[in-house]
Amino acid sequence: MSYSPEDVRRYYDEYGDKEWTRLESSLHGRIQFETTISIVATYLKDGDYVLDAGGGPGRYAVWLARRGADVYLGDISDEQLRIARTKIEEAGVEASVKMVKRLDICDMEDIPDHTFDMVLCLGGALSYVRERHVDACAELIRVAKPGSHLVISAMSLLGTFHLISTLDAADFLENIEDHVEWALGSTFPDIIYSKPGSPEWHAPMTLYTSTYLRGLLEEMGCNVVETAATNTITSGEFKLPRITESPEAVKALIMLEKSFCSHPGVTDMGQHILVVARTPT
Repeated sequence: MSYSPEDVRRYYDEYGDKEWTRLESSLHGRIQFETTISIVATYLKDGDYVLDAGGGPGRYAVWLARRGADVYLGDISDEQLRIARTKIEEAGVEASVKMVKRLDICDMEDIPDHTFDMVLCLGGALSYVRERHVDACAELIRVAKPGSHLVISAMSLLGTFHLISTLDAADFLENIEDHVEWALGSTFPDIIYSKPGSPEWHAPMTLYTSTYLRGLLEEMGCNVVETAATNTITSGEFKLPRITESPEAVKALIMLEKSFCSHPGVTDMGQHILVVARTPT
């Protein structure tokens, strides 16, 4: 199944406010957000002009603006952009968010070359474009200034498969070729596409290893400076009520997640892989 922009747009139009609340309504979401911004903050400079590509309802855009950046927020969903405009206004950062516009990361022809001091593509946007992820990465690099930082994230292949035993997913194992475009017994790849029509996925997507993403960016002339993962300890499948009820436990868990996220032993075992690279000079 090829990438369908209309299908992705429809999914996120219908998903609505849940895309904003998911990063605050659960401990899992909070950790994803806190881990991601801790990595971005390492490379962000005051006054940077930042592209938040696939930025949805604007949670990262608001954070960036509050950190002193100027922001161009682009997303494929009109509904997510509507929510973003409301959230940006509520946060009082309209002056710093220079543009809120519909955008497909595979084709950003309206944006000139070498426009941004930093380019972000966080969450799952790179996974949803499926076979066009190479085009998307090329576009993200094109609009970044030479030698600037590019931060991308995508759904983790090994992290997703690590959930099989956690979820006791017998059906997935018994009928694995109905769910992914890979045959059990063949060489395990560094990139897998979900099978169209499988109920295991909320939308058609691509799962990656950090090895694949690093190699792809390096082939495009980038210098990878960091790989990391979100939610290396926590899983969205569990609500963790005892930890959630303890502020001390929550604080400790977030600190552990941030400490673990860039450790070589876990960068493929979280929900999302994050890769930070310098674009070609």
